Amino acid sequence: MTSGRDVLHRIDASISEARRGLGDINRAASERAGRLAVIERAEADAYRRIAAIRLDNLQSDDLTKSLGETDEEAMHLIETHEERLDALTREIAEARHTIERLEQDRRQREQALDKAVETHDRAVEKTNERLETDEGYLKRVRALEHANEVVERAQAKLDLARADRADKGAPYDNDPLFSYLWERQFGTKDYRAFFLFVALDRWVARLIRYRDAKLNYARLLELPERLAEHLDRVEAAAAEMETAIEIYEREMLERDGVGKLRDKAADARKALEETDRLMASAESDHQALAKEHADTAAGRSGPIGEARRLIAKALSDRSIPDLKVLAAETLTLEDDHLVDELIRLRRERMEFEEYGKSLDRSVSQQAGVLGELETLRRRFKSARYDSPYSEFSDMGVVSVILAELLRGAVNERNAWRRFQKAQRRRKNDWSDDFGGPEWRGGFGLPQTRDRWTGRSIPRPPRAPRAPRAPRAPRVRLPRRGKGGFKTGGGF
Repeated sequence: MTSGRDVLHRIDASISEARRGLGDINRAASERAGRLAVIERAEADAYRRIAAIRLDNLQSDDLTKSLGETDEEAMHLIETHEERLDALTREIAEARHTIERLEQDRRQREQALDKAVETHDRAVEKTNERLETDEGYLKRVRALEHANEVVERAQAKLDLARADRADKGAPYDNDPLFSYLWERQFGTKDYRAFFLFVALDRWVARLIRYRDAKLNYARLLELPERLAEHLDRVEAAAAEMETAIEIYEREMLERDGVGKLRDKAADARKALEETDRLMASAESDHQALAKEHADTAAGRSGPIGEARRLIAKALSDRSIPDLKVLAAETLTLEDDHLVDELIRLRRERMEFEEYGKSLDRSVSQQAGVLGELETLRRRFKSARYDSPYSEFSDMGVVSVILAELLRGAVNERNAWRRFQKAQRRRKNDWSDDFGGPEWRGGFGLPQTRDRWTGRSIPRPPRAPRAPRAPRAPRVRLPRRGKGGFKTGGGF
């Protein structure tokens, strides 16, 4: 078995790995955006030089002035873009550092919780041992045991009465004449009929000896009802005794000073949950910054996006064929070479744009994987699977699930269902029930979920405790069905 805490740390490692992957992709996107900026700047320069040559040959052409202003403004935006990317990179690094610091802080709080739980458990065990020789406690236990025996006998009698009702009542139910008179309430004060029908009904009653049959059938019906009422009363009495035992246990725990230890453990759990809340907020900030960085680096937003729009507007007035025609009218070959350079730059830009689409998909996929891992970790901690009382059947299964989640083979919901199947609550001799449901409200016991639907299900009844030698056998508290000292919440 692997502890839930170790599984949580494995999830932490997977999240760190996903963050590093997202950072690598973002750096590649930044490099690609920088190269695109160089290409676009080279295109703008080529257009400017073509316009200058054209100006020397045609004494009237304002293209150079227009493109020059656009070029200056675009260059300023590109420089601002790089500053913005650097600022975002620093902010992402700070956000990542905050998350790492909170993760380290959570490790310390985990250790504090473990220590508090261990101290509390030892104190509870001592109280439990003392109660084994407490006559007041034993008297209550014996009374509950007797009450549970009464409940069992009452239940058995009720089951027998119901079986008799089904078996012995069948001839009455299947007799059409008897059923007819019974449904008409013949022989009771509620019977009403026309006088001719009264005479016929009396004749039928005498024919089938309805009076005796009616008494027997009524007893068959009445007995299960009375036994059911009796069962309700004895069950209520047993429940009251059970509650009284739980109260007595809690009083002994408080008298021994265990209540303060319980509160200390609950405070440690609250501190751990506060750290988790801060981590969730920090992760949300990191995701937002990573998305903004990706959009800015890709030119979908930010200064470079505005620069692209300015350059695109200036170049939209001239097409490559038009520039070839203009270059052919001049005596120099320089503008022809510049047009060829524009064609090469456009081809390279198209390649980088296709590469950018691939990066965008990678960023989206990796960000999605990171988000699902962080969501899985929050659900893991919310379900208190990191509790000292939580464990998993096989770390290999956990590693496979996380590996599949990292490469996008499964989603968070599917991974969570598989985690639920692998999770187990660590068994303890007394910890599941001792003190009743009110004692451990803040401890953080792992939640029990239905493996298929994910809904919360009742915790199974307390298992019998084996006696410890050489001491006298420990008192076993009898339980009804799924009853018993149930513990809500927990560490």
